[in-house]
Amino acid sequence: MRFSVNATAVAALLWAINGLSTHAFADSLSMPSEDQLKSIMKEQGASRDLTLGRKIDPVKAGTFKAIVPDVKAPAPAKTETLDEVLARYSASKETPKSKPGQSDFIIFVSFSMPKDVLKELARQAKEMGGVMVVRGFQNGSMMQTKQAALDVNKAGAMWEIHPELFKAFKVESVPTFVVASAEAQSVLDDGCSPEATYTSVSGNISAYQALDTIRIRAQPEIAKMAELKMARLKEQNAPGRIQ
Repeated sequence: MRFSVNATAVAALLWAINGLSTHAFADSLSMPSEDQLKSIMKEQGASRDLTLGRKIDPVKAGTFKAIVPDVKAPAPAKTETLDEVLARYSASKETPKSKPGQSDFIIFVSFSMPKDVLKELARQAKEMGGVMVVRGFQNGSMMQTKQAALDVNKAGAMWEIHPELFKAFKVESVPTFVVASAEAQSVLDDGCSPEATYTSVSGNISAYQALDTIRIRAQPEIAKMAELKMARLKEQNAPGRIQ
């Protein structure tokens, strides 16, 4: 809305007020000129036009967005495979003459062994590409077996529940370390693998010591397998090598 004022009317109003005042006040009042009045009104009109004519854009519905940063966290490392182990064990009961083990380096253990020993053997098995094998469920319970493995397998080594392997490789005590060739899957009538297809060593020793003993004492094929595993391990742990 715009406003306008007649300068002559304003001047007449001020003159009337001046006439009604006392003589003392009449001497002190001075009437602004018409040009001054026009200048004042022009400034006030420009100020109102600036305020009332400004365009204000309202916020449209749905246009406000909260931006959440996309944090790409690394995928959690897979440290356990016991669920798959349990599935393999169930399958092995149906096909007892399936391939013994999933690795050519097998460490036979029991949950009756001290936990710190099992933890260290699991770490070594992970490092050397071996598999930890137990005879059966702890206390006959699948859940207790799973929990026992979780407690000692922080390194994420492979585990198997495979009683047939204990018989195939004539394991009578734990820990027992076995290096087996591919022919070891040929189980004899008595349920054992041919002795020429594997070499085992038992005792409270490290996996590396077991491989070294097998390298020295085994027949050439098995000894060569143990030697290659030791060589790969040395290469992985060589100074300056980026892991």
